[in-house]
Amino acid sequence: MGNTKQYLTLVSAGEVINKTFTNKNTDPVLVSENTIVLSELAHIRPLLGEKFYAELKLQHDNGELTTDNQTFMTYYLEDTLSWFVRFEVVNDIMSNISSSGIVNNIDEFSRIISQDTYNTFKQDTYRKADIFANDMMDFLNGTDQAGLYPTFANNKPKSMSDTYKNHGMIFYDSIYGYNGVDGCISCGNPYLRGDRNCNCTDC
Repeated sequence: MGNTKQYLTLVSAGEVINKTFTNKNTDPVLVSENTIVLSELAHIRPLLGEKFYAELKLQHDNGELTTDNQTFMTYYLEDTLSWFVRFEVVNDIMSNISSSGIVNNIDEFSRIISQDTYNTFKQDTYRKADIFANDMMDFLNGTDQAGLYPTFANNKPKSMSDTYKNHGMIFYDSIYGYNGVDGCISCGNPYLRGDRNCNCTDC
């Protein structure tokens, strides 16, 4: 795979704020380029596959998206990525690392929310991102799109599923649980955490 980090991010900080933030006057500086790149690598590239992701990055950087890729970007990928960026950036907005350690970002007109409220907020952000991601993949895999996205169709990544808890922390497959394994080639039963979930002997 080529160096996709040299290309423009697939969404801008302004687009993320416009699509997912209630306060449209949020400072775009809070949504860093590194956080957008991280969100692409953690949540988008595993879904699209390396080759289709690289194709979109190159075409977007050159301003030469094909008509079909532009449609995909406009109606599906931008919304999905924007919500995943909000999921990743919220920790940095809520807190800051200083010489005194990790401190909460708060001004005189604000108050700190409880940890439970914060956890609910972040989980709901991921839920929304996941809804858009599922819709995006349904579009790509739909029969109406047959032949329109050959790079994706010919280089489909393995399936990614499950959101699970470990020691009270929520883990999301796109970051922590992706095992690159789809399922049994004989019976079609999906693998579970990378292990056989059937009685076949030729998986």
